[in-house]
Order: sequence, then structure tokens, then C-alpha cells
Amino acid sequence: MIEGRRFSGMAASKTLAQQALAGLIADATRGGIADPSTVTVTEYLTQWLEGRKTSRAYRTHEVQERALRLYIRPAIGEKRLQKLSPADLRALFDSLNKKDLGAASQRQVHQLLLTSLKHALQLEIVTRNVAEIVRPNPPRKRESEELAAFTPNEAASFLAACRADPHGAWFEFALGTGMRRGEVCGLKWADLNLKAKTVAVRETISDTGGTIRISAPKTVNSRRTVHLSGETLELLSRHRERQAMTAEAIEGWADSGRIFTNLHGGTLRPNNLRRDMTRLCEAAGVRFLPIHGLRHTYASLSLQRGIPVEVVSKQLGHSTVAFTLSQYRTVYQGEREGWALGLGDMLEGKTG
Repeated sequence: MIEGRRFSGMAASKTLAQQALAGLIADATRGGIADPSTVTVTEYLTQWLEGRKTSRAYRTHEVQERALRLYIRPAIGEKRLQKLSPADLRALFDSLNKKDLGAASQRQVHQLLLTSLKHALQLEIVTRNVAEIVRPNPPRKRESEELAAFTPNEAASFLAACRADPHGAWFEFALGTGMRRGEVCGLKWADLNLKAKTVAVRETISDTGGTIRISAPKTVNSRRTVHLSGETLELLSRHRERQAMTAEAIEGWADSGRIFTNLHGGTLRPNNLRRDMTRLCEAAGVRFLPIHGLRHTYASLSLQRGIPVEVVSKQLGHSTVAFTLSQYRTVYQGEREGWALGLGDMLEGKTG
């Protein structure tokens, strides 16, 4: 017995049996043996998420907990963690395809499994990370449905709708800066530096179950200074004037000091913005995008105009340029057409 557990098996010789026994003892010493009858996928992921709850943005925890509850647990939650196979993950993603779950949501499910199983592998709870073997394969959709960002024409129409709408300033600012929804809701006038033309990201707002949570950005890259264009500063100037007029007109105005507030001056609930986004898309005559699509649009339009990806990545608060390019860069149809070069064009100015 090793640490109170009994093992059995066959070996071709006494020497091989002794080697196998030595390996089991070494594994037990390292803590590499986990009883497969006690740890399920749901149990492990629940514990793993709870252990990282305080070190991550609340919104990130909320998204991952939801992925576990809605998609992972019903399909593979009762599987023993050590018995989890590539076939199990393939079945999981096939079931998500049948539910018509979007590519972005499937990537979230996969990222949760990939990261958590990597940790399990480091702790020697499992012997391999099956999420490195199997990835989601959502069905291909029409190109217009695949775009996570507005096209330049759609963005122009959406911007015009924002400027004609009394609640459009928030969305114009988000489109012009690429900031996250919770970051924009958390901004205060004290964070704005007109001389430097910047705004500091110091707080972020999340809205879960009707409860507003105010917290500091969790990562060094998220705690950043965002540079503002002259057009965006003009937007804020107009918005501040309207806000001052509203404060005088409304009895019981509660000044929260926030740049963007609810109707009574308090902190704006991020979840309430979806209705405005739907209305603005309809007014603009463009397809509906989630609010996060404005962040994708900012990144894609900026890169299309030739702004260095390093600059865009810093503005967005990303940790790496590679993440910006792989997750936020939409290559538009017009770009591909414009760069369809013949061999003569490619070889022009050749040397050597």
C-alpha cells in the first residue's frame, strides 16, 4: 500500500515490477496521484475558479462560472477529471454546435478548460491537457455574420445615430477609445486630464444579479492611461455641459462624480446599456453587435488606418500584441481586395 491506497497489476518480470513500484512511490512523494474516484470535472473547476476569484476581474469570474454552469457541467461535469479524454471534449463542442452556440462563447469554454487543465497538469493531477488536443470547431457562417466589428460604413452610420440620440455619448466615447464597458462606466471627471489629453482607468463597474460592484482593474495592463483624440475631448465637453444642465433640472440629482451616469446622477449599470445598443443599431440601420463589438471595431479601424499595433494594444490594455492581433483584428473585405497584388507588383523594386 502507498499512502493508504492499494495498487495492483501485472509485470513481465520481477525487475519490471520493482521499477513500476518505484515509480508509484515517486509519484506519491511528488503528490502526483489523485484518487480518480473523488475528483470530477465540476468539482475541480469549481474549486479552481473559487481560488482565483479575488485575483481576477469580477466580470471574468462571472463569465467563466457561467461557462461551467451552462455548458461544461451538463456535458462532462460528472466525468472523472483523470479520465477526461479528447473524445469527451469533442463531444462537448459538438453538443455546443448543435445548440448553435457562437464561436466567441465556445472560445470562452475552451479557454477555461485549457487554463484550468494546465494548472492540473502542473500539479500532476492529470497526465495531459486534453484541451491542447481538442479545440472548438463552430460552423462557418457568412462573412457578414462572422465579423466581430462594424465595417467602416457601419461604424459611420452607428456614429451618426449616436450623435442624434440623447444617450448616445457613452457609445460614441466607447467606439472612439476602445475601452471596456465596465471601464467606461467607472470613469470619473477627476480621472480626466485635459492638459495631457488623457483619462486614467482607476475603477471598473460590474453588474451581477442587480448588484453593482466597484473594483480596481485587476491587471497592470488594465490599470492604464488612455490617450484621447481632440474629437473625443470635444464630445466630453459637450457631454459635461448637458450633464450640468440635467443636474439643475432634476430634483434629487445625486452627483457621483462619474462622467457617464444614470438618469439621477448615480453609477450607471453596465447591463442596462444593451437596450440602448439595440436601439442605436436599429436607428443606424446596421446589424446588432454586442457592446464589446465597439472595442473590436476601434481596434480594427485603428489598425486599418495604419496605427502601430503596439499603440493599439496599449490603448486597449492588452498584455501582448499577439492577443490584440489574434482576438481583436478584423480584416475587412476592402482590405483584402486592395492588397490583391500580382507578381509584378510584388517584384517591383526587387534587389539582388
